[in-house]
Amino acid sequence: MIKRSSADIIRTPRSRQPLSAVAFMLLSLLSLHSAAQDSFTDDTVNISAVTVTARASARLEPYTVMRIEPDIVSRNEGTDLATLLQRSSLLGVKRYGNHGLASVSIRGMSGSHTLVTWNGMTLNTPANGYSDFTLIPVIPGSSVRIISGGADMADMTGFLGGKVELESGSLFGFGREASLSLGAGSYGSFSPAASVSMGGEKAYVRLSAWADRSRNDFRFVNHDAPEGEVTERRTNASWNSSGLMSDIAYRKGTSTVSLHLWMNDADRELPGPVTTLQQDFGERQTDRSFRGVATYISDYKRLTASVMAGGSHDINRYFHQVPSNNGNNITSMAMIRFKVGYRLSSKTSLEIRAGDSYEKAKSLSYEAEEKRNTFSLSLAGKSTPFPGLTLVLQARQIAVTGIRVAPEFTAGVSWMLPHNGEHVIKASVSSNTKIPCLNDLFWIPGGNTDLIPERSRGGEASWSFLRMNRSGLRNSLDVVLHASRAGNLIQWVPGQSGIWSAMNVREVNVLGTELRAGTERTLHEWVLRGTANYALTRSVIARSDIANDRSVGKQLIYMPLNHAVISVSAVRKWFSAGFASSWESRRYTASDNSEWLPHAFMTDAFAGIDIRSGKFICKTEIKVDNLLNSVQESVRNYPMPLRLIKVKITLTLSDKKESE
Repeated sequence: MIKRSSADIIRTPRSRQPLSAVAFMLLSLLSLHSAAQDSFTDDTVNISAVTVTARASARLEPYTVMRIEPDIVSRNEGTDLATLLQRSSLLGVKRYGNHGLASVSIRGMSGSHTLVTWNGMTLNTPANGYSDFTLIPVIPGSSVRIISGGADMADMTGFLGGKVELESGSLFGFGREASLSLGAGSYGSFSPAASVSMGGEKAYVRLSAWADRSRNDFRFVNHDAPEGEVTERRTNASWNSSGLMSDIAYRKGTSTVSLHLWMNDADRELPGPVTTLQQDFGERQTDRSFRGVATYISDYKRLTASVMAGGSHDINRYFHQVPSNNGNNITSMAMIRFKVGYRLSSKTSLEIRAGDSYEKAKSLSYEAEEKRNTFSLSLAGKSTPFPGLTLVLQARQIAVTGIRVAPEFTAGVSWMLPHNGEHVIKASVSSNTKIPCLNDLFWIPGGNTDLIPERSRGGEASWSFLRMNRSGLRNSLDVVLHASRAGNLIQWVPGQSGIWSAMNVREVNVLGTELRAGTERTLHEWVLRGTANYALTRSVIARSDIANDRSVGKQLIYMPLNHAVISVSAVRKWFSAGFASSWESRRYTASDNSEWLPHAFMTDAFAGIDIRSGKFICKTEIKVDNLLNSVQESVRNYPMPLRLIKVKITLTLSDKKESE
């Protein structure tokens, strides 16, 4: 039996993606050029557009919080979020070929256990609980944070693996800036983008547009071809995408109002698996998304308050050469959240959060349009009874239509050791739940309305070291130990009649350690940066209610036991260069660990120059993906490309002041 995902949709006539949005941005760029002022300083770099300050207390949070550095985000503009995370973090990325469906796992849990938010609004689709990271572009103005584990309860609903936060910064006093970039590369890839931003003392506006297209007929090695190992080209794999995003903010006194809008359109062919021959089912999928978020924040003496309202509408259509496999799925979500904080004293504060989310989904595989409402109420307290010691307590209760959900909690402590603050010791424990997605409940056939929420209990302990001096030397080291047990995990299992059904059948134990080291130093006129990250994650099925299940005691599929990422970069005036390498140990493709993909090693390199003249910057960069021409698969029988070469030219016009 073939089971369709919530991304399935019916075929629509193929059309070329318009570049009118980018053309509009070009006109805006020319308009800004005529009005730009003359001030420009040599120490202003192009990446400042993505420099969004992380929360100052992130290092003191009792759980792991990591922000991807702005220069790394800047170098990956024009790619998708899956690519950025794969090159710069310890997250596991699973994708069905280049530009194929992509999910991200954190700490040994599946992609459905990773929450993704954009300016506080959830991006996971209500239908299957996933977020396709290929459809999330990396654009200027983005801040990317990763929170591992489920201890953070600032959101409405829980997650068992971790969270990826995307935020658009409001850079007041930023000045005016316009940029145009043109990228091109192997296999017909072409990616223009443009942006305009204006930041005064009270108002900030940013408008971005982008497009991306590729034949994507990349070369790969087929080891199982009938005539022996051969190099072939991928078929039915083209990719087209375009989008618009705007950020508007206004502040007066201690209050700020912001509005964020995002429209995205993607049309892609989905290549079939490669066994002995390439299988081509003529699969194609289109994804159209409309999202908006409005936020009000105010701070008055001891009281802080915020209101966030947002909504999304997603259309997913899928075509297969077998008409009965076609799909047409539409999901919508509207949510509102309130947050009120009160500082009881200089050492203690309380925060109350409440929110409501309304979801609905319609699919060819549902009997009718399905709807549900989720209400969330949480209470958080933070105290610093002694200098350097921080205590955190959080509790949350969720009420969901037709489902009973147990309460969640987090308790944590962080201690910054006396004297210089270089050392921080942290620990936290939490209990989390994840409600079933609509597909698990209502898919026909096999949906199960008797499912109960998945449950996880666990904790982590860590040590953080950070040393900086006036010479520009910066060294950091983080060591984390984590453990958790997840139960009531939902799996689709075959029944006696051959129909697959969703059931709560498994428990998983996760035990692991994470090491993160970084250094930055100035050597003569060079700025040298380097990071080395390593994760050991043992994610093992502890119990199963499936008859004769041989997976008990085995590592979860596609979860590598070892994962390492290393990056090095060097910058000197107008020149920059570097590389990033990632390594994953074998990934099992069978639940009893009888089959696996070999270890994967990937190296990407880049080099760029900045030519500056007055208020203009011309930045040229060349990137080589898979520098060593490694043969690899992210998912079995879905090969990834051999070496890819990309070139990007970015023109920037800026009147930012020296103080910026």
